[in-house]
Amino acid sequence: MESKRMYHEDECGEKCEEVAFLSRKILDLNKQLIESEKAKSRFLSLVASELNNPMTALLGLIPRLAPQNDERLEAIHSLVHEEALILDFRIQNLVAAAEIESGERNITKALVDPVELVNEAAEALKYPLKAKNIHLLIENTLEKKIVTDPQKLYLILKNILANGCCYGRSDEKLEVGIHENGLTVCITVKNRGEGPNVEYKPQVFTRFAHGPDGGHGLGIGLSIVRELCERLGGSIDYTSGDDTVTFTVTLPFETLLSTSEACGSNEFLFESFDDAIEL
Repeated sequence: MESKRMYHEDECGEKCEEVAFLSRKILDLNKQLIESEKAKSRFLSLVASELNNPMTALLGLIPRLAPQNDERLEAIHSLVHEEALILDFRIQNLVAAAEIESGERNITKALVDPVELVNEAAEALKYPLKAKNIHLLIENTLEKKIVTDPQKLYLILKNILANGCCYGRSDEKLEVGIHENGLTVCITVKNRGEGPNVEYKPQVFTRFAHGPDGGHGLGIGLSIVRELCERLGGSIDYTSGDDTVTFTVTLPFETLLSTSEACGSNEFLFESFDDAIEL
């Protein structure tokens, strides 16, 4: 009996040592995973910051280099400008993704005219809109400017408009509605086309998931929109039917701001992002 008891004690001791060893391994792996995530966020932030400054300079210079009375050079210039705008858009999303990954939650509030931001976003998307002959229509019933973060709202609108342009049909309208709804402001973007090919709505706003058409893509645009909406105290949803898709952004309706002037110009929106991310 004594030997049997000793055997059980030895066996129990070995199992305890094994559990302790596995627990240490799990803790080590978890630590490595955390460090890996931090390194990824730092790398993403660094790349986004390093790319943003030269792109801002290029976008300022390219329009000044437009040739005169030479159709061939004008076509080349337009192509260069279009590609630069596409790259800039991707960098803006990359900066936003890096900010979200790092947990940055800075909100810079100002008085903003949503119509100005829609027009600025449409100007940045003028080439894809022109390529599909999509006409932008804006219906605004707001009588006052709203208080929100202009850069974040701009990127929200730009991603939704880009989505409507990408998946909307050619020779159609892209309709933007801006309305007050009690204590909230609703901004809708409606395009003609089929609804997202997903089983559940949240899939549309999931990063690196299938695109709205069921195909693979980066899948960061609408995920960034969702994150930014939530950080502004709002939300985003969509409905589809009758051959249309409508995305609706809901934000708090604030109109008073005593410490900042109204803004909404390109000069403000395309400032350097150097201080936007803590490394």
